[in-house]
Amino acid sequence: MAISTQHEMKSQWKSRTGFLLAAVGGAIGLGNIWRFPFEAGENGGAAFVIIYVGFVIIIGFPLLAAETMLGRYGKQGAVTNFGHVARMEGKSQNWKYIGWFIAFSSFILCSYYSVIAGTTAAYAYEAVMGSFSGITPEGSVELYASYSSSPLKLTFWHAFFMIVCAFILSHKLNDGIERMTSIAMPIFFFLLLSLIVMAAFIGDFAAGAAFLFEPDFSKVTLSVVVSALGQAFFSIGVALGIMLTFGAYLPQETSIVKSAFIICIADTCVAVFAGLSIFPIVFGFGMEPNVGSALVFNTMTVAFGQLEYGGLVGAGFFTLLAIAGFTTLLALMEQMVVYLNKFYDMSRGKSASIVTGAIFTVGMLSVFSSNILAHVKIAGLGLLDSFDWYVNQIGLPLGGLLTAVFVGWVIKKQNVIEAFGENESHLDLLYTVIKYLCPIAIAIVFVSQIIAQFS
Repeated sequence: MAISTQHEMKSQWKSRTGFLLAAVGGAIGLGNIWRFPFEAGENGGAAFVIIYVGFVIIIGFPLLAAETMLGRYGKQGAVTNFGHVARMEGKSQNWKYIGWFIAFSSFILCSYYSVIAGTTAAYAYEAVMGSFSGITPEGSVELYASYSSSPLKLTFWHAFFMIVCAFILSHKLNDGIERMTSIAMPIFFFLLLSLIVMAAFIGDFAAGAAFLFEPDFSKVTLSVVVSALGQAFFSIGVALGIMLTFGAYLPQETSIVKSAFIICIADTCVAVFAGLSIFPIVFGFGMEPNVGSALVFNTMTVAFGQLEYGGLVGAGFFTLLAIAGFTTLLALMEQMVVYLNKFYDMSRGKSASIVTGAIFTVGMLSVFSSNILAHVKIAGLGLLDSFDWYVNQIGLPLGGLLTAVFVGWVIKKQNVIEAFGENESHLDLLYTVIKYLCPIAIAIVFVSQIIAQFS
């Protein structure tokens, strides 16, 4: 049976650096800066960090490499790649539904992610306008409530993110995502390192470092393990179609294994560095680390308000979060844009407008979840929190499990090895991990947390 190459990617990354910056930008998002600190804070600090790093090594890295290989092998975006590769392997077309499942999870993630990211941009604006100056704990709660209770404010910043993303995604790969991330990521790393240095001077760096690096394993429970797995997936962006799509643009001579290793190292370092920029300030100002998502929006604003140049520091911190949100949203939406562009022969501008418009519309449910629709609950959770629960507890682990099974059990081993490239080392070991260890590890944790959830 002849396999059509009509919808395969023609564009390629201009350079390995451009690919890595885009991939790191896609992986490094609010999961590292916003989510990781409060997850660590709620789950015992260093013990959680160690489990998280372990999952990144034994599951995240192999899956990231597998997804990138799968993208380069099929040369299509995440939505259609599974079905295309299944045809290449002479297997059932039912495997195509993995791509649709992953795209659905990514779409849901984008819909509420944009609302949270929009709030970080709003806080950067508030910092510049002096709203943090002398702010009290009660004042920080009121400031957050002024946004969460206002559909108009949340809608404005949600729309702001979608409009900017639509503009960037309307350009071709090299002029859009690659150029934007090549500018944004150096700024991101400069801001992050600057904040760590500042935290060392104004906070209790020893206490912050101890919280992150001195484990108390008595606090480890099944929920901590599940949270660490979800954070590992969420943080490096596996099972969301990012690397599947980016891999389709990857030249054959680029090493997938080395690239995946660099991405995982960079992502993990950023998560830890985010903790080192936040927890010294938290402990230095006598605050609690286990306050959930309020850690960033409430606790940190109070700390910034007590500094002489707190407005400047706060603006830098929330700009860091906003950049992380932008780069991840772009990476997530590229798979949807390229699907419409390739399979419906739409221009990238029209494709980007349709995708961002649909995400903006569904995202309004998350905008309303803290005000107009605050009374609507799904299993006791508000709309935004229920979307987040689905993505982290169902979408990511199940998408990762299905991807590992597809690469390990559907594609012929020789084809996997050849798709990785003959110059890669330790491919037999990597293939074994993808085929056996990843599915087993993910399945055990996934089933355990489902049982715990409904028991």
